[in-house]
Amino acid sequence: MAYNPQILNAALRARSLSKDALSQRLSIGVGELEGELSREPEPSQSFLNDVARELALPSFVFFMERLPPLNDVIVDFRSDVPGPAPRSRAATESLQFASAVQRLAVAAVAEGTSGLPTFGVTTVAAIDKFADQVRADFGPSIDAQIEAADARTFYTLCRYAIEARGVFVLHDSFPDTDGSGYCLAHDKHPVIVINTFKQNRGRQLFTLVHELGHVLMHKTGVSDPFVRKNAIEQRCNRFAGSFLLPKEKIGTLLRGLSVPSDPDLDDVKRVARRLKVSQQAAVLRLEEAGVFKTGSYAKWIAAVRAANPDFVKEGGGGGGGPPPQEKVKLAKYGFRFASAFDAPVRRGQITDIALYRASGLKPKFRASYFSYAQSLTPQELPSLELDDE
Repeated sequence: MAYNPQILNAALRARSLSKDALSQRLSIGVGELEGELSREPEPSQSFLNDVARELALPSFVFFMERLPPLNDVIVDFRSDVPGPAPRSRAATESLQFASAVQRLAVAAVAEGTSGLPTFGVTTVAAIDKFADQVRADFGPSIDAQIEAADARTFYTLCRYAIEARGVFVLHDSFPDTDGSGYCLAHDKHPVIVINTFKQNRGRQLFTLVHELGHVLMHKTGVSDPFVRKNAIEQRCNRFAGSFLLPKEKIGTLLRGLSVPSDPDLDDVKRVARRLKVSQQAAVLRLEEAGVFKTGSYAKWIAAVRAANPDFVKEGGGGGGGPPPQEKVKLAKYGFRFASAFDAPVRRGQITDIALYRASGLKPKFRASYFSYAQSLTPQELPSLELDDE
């Protein structure tokens, strides 16, 4: 089959890219790009391979009659009017990974989420009440939050609670310019992906609960919880803050700690450490709750603009050697992945190769990871230390 020049145009539209943007990604000029594309009788295969790689597509698509349907186009909720937006190759490949996991679950996993509440309220008071109900239903408890050693531990507790309700929580790394995380909504098999690039666990925690808001809204899309340009993001942010720090429980969480109404950077750091959340989430929520005076959040943002402390990755708790692979895989794929796919694999409904093609999980690591993830008890979670690859 001959090269079809219309495929590239369709692919660029699907990726929300221009030829100028593509040429920049290829580190060549637009003229050189056009010259390569107009070669007779057709562009070289090596050049098409480079183009396909940047567009996260197989090179053979350029020889098809039409571009096949893509499962990696997603709404960007960081805009005033949410819609598709350009994404890096790494971010597109992440979306392909998450979509493949979701499709495999739809095809092979009978039991999915059940009884999840629907996030349909819009007023501040109603969102706060809804978040309180979800926290009471999902957990973890306020006592568990108080007893958690730090934000890393509290993140694990929240992730476990969310995944126990049938929501996949996957970790992946892509440029922070492509968002903090995203949600692939589904009635039975919703997927949350947390971007682990740069963000510490405290910031990932707020992203996690923000994306849970998207799951409960049935809104697929990519987010940065601290870019709030539209009503959906504002509602999900309010939900996340209320879930993590219920207004009527803030006093209990801060008991015995002196908290000024006009905090400086050290105050915010100290309070965030006590609350087991990111500094940005702490100052935002405490201003919403009236603990910090109006303007505290804006003042904090201005003070840390050059170096946001929530983008400093904390060190792991390992003893100097590489962490066991079952822990590494648990960090990446989570608890739900192991519980969902274990039975289909054991029945032969899914082969190890099929699971690998969908998720990248190598067969040699699958059994130990599945066994380890499902052996953990809630009592073991507070001491569980998980680090990303």
